[in-house]
Amino acid sequence: MKKQVYKVLAAFICGSLAVSSGQYAADRRFRAVADETAAGDVNGDGELSIADLVLFQKWLLAVPDTHLENWKAADLCEDNRLDAFDLCLMRRALIEAQFTDNVTIVSTASELRTAVKNAKAGDIIKVAPGEYDLQRQKVYSEAEGTSDLPITIEALDKNDPPVLKCSSPEHNYVLHIIGDYWRIDGLILSNAQKGIVLDNSNNTVIQNCEIYDIGAEAIAIRDGSSHCTIQSCYIHDTGLISPGYGEGVYIGSSKDKTEFDFKCDYNKVMDCTFKNVAAEHVDVKEYTTGTEIGGCTFYGDGMTGANYAGSFLDLKGNDCYIHDNVGYRNGNVKIAAAFEVHEQVEGWGYHHVFANNTLYMDQPYGAEDTSRRMYVVDGWFSDFSVRNNFVDYGDGLILAEGTEFYNSDNVTYLN
Repeated sequence: MKKQVYKVLAAFICGSLAVSSGQYAADRRFRAVADETAAGDVNGDGELSIADLVLFQKWLLAVPDTHLENWKAADLCEDNRLDAFDLCLMRRALIEAQFTDNVTIVSTASELRTAVKNAKAGDIIKVAPGEYDLQRQKVYSEAEGTSDLPITIEALDKNDPPVLKCSSPEHNYVLHIIGDYWRIDGLILSNAQKGIVLDNSNNTVIQNCEIYDIGAEAIAIRDGSSHCTIQSCYIHDTGLISPGYGEGVYIGSSKDKTEFDFKCDYNKVMDCTFKNVAAEHVDVKEYTTGTEIGGCTFYGDGMTGANYAGSFLDLKGNDCYIHDNVGYRNGNVKIAAAFEVHEQVEGWGYHHVFANNTLYMDQPYGAEDTSRRMYVVDGWFSDFSVRNNFVDYGDGLILAEGTEFYNSDNVTYLN
């Protein structure tokens, strides 16, 4: 018998012991045990800890002078016997407790605001399915995560994401983060002036979110926010109140906004879909460096042309990398070029790379200005590099190489 115990314990210690619900207990019973602080407390100190696990293991191995203060606390299988199966459940309970200590599940707007405001590094906030009516009070936090312990706010059920709504597209933000290392995953945000605003937030990730019915821009990365990533998001129906400021993603700040830190560098917009966006799908402001936009799909429907918005992307920073995107003009007369580069500040708007983009621009000349070519990149002053871009002007895709595709005398054609 003792040899068998040794074999079971060896398998358990090595992590190779398979636990089935039929052998030990139903998951319902286990969770009740894990939630009860006295369960497993064989040393009688009032809590389940690694010390209890070590003591119980020694007792099973018949180590001399080993005594259990409360042997019933070790009977996690509730079968009136103590064996390696109880030891395995004790270990599982410890792991479960360690994992759930920093997990908060919220199901009301008040709980959500409180959890986000008071978050600490490593916290995971899971938002239950349902609609969260935020009225005019945004969800806000200045908490800081770390590279090893980010703060996560995510959908509890990825197949039934929560919907966070403010009272009107005229007012407020849905989510406003001032702090580093956040992960925002699988949420739906709508009916506010702005969807998500990152201020002085570095290394934050926004992914798998849907943002729509927004008065101005859907996502703003501003005030010194760098190394942030927006990925796999669906952004649509923006600029409902202010079409000229209805960008899908806004990176940095206009030169006139001196209250903000302009340096918003090395941010990424990856694998996102944009539709019915009133202004540019991504607007990269002056004083920013190293923005990457890749794998995105742009649908031109809804772009209004307000505030000179006439392209999928407007690049005013330096060293942007624009690659593997697909754009559909869809007959929108307000779109005059696929990508535009502007010099809002001297020395800014340079050194971009455009590679492997596919643009369906419908016609070779503008609809409102029939003398203006429908350039792939319109940036007459700028130096930029291009490689393997294709454009369809209504007669099928062709390789975009030559002055009829790029409005600049300083284009480098890469191999």
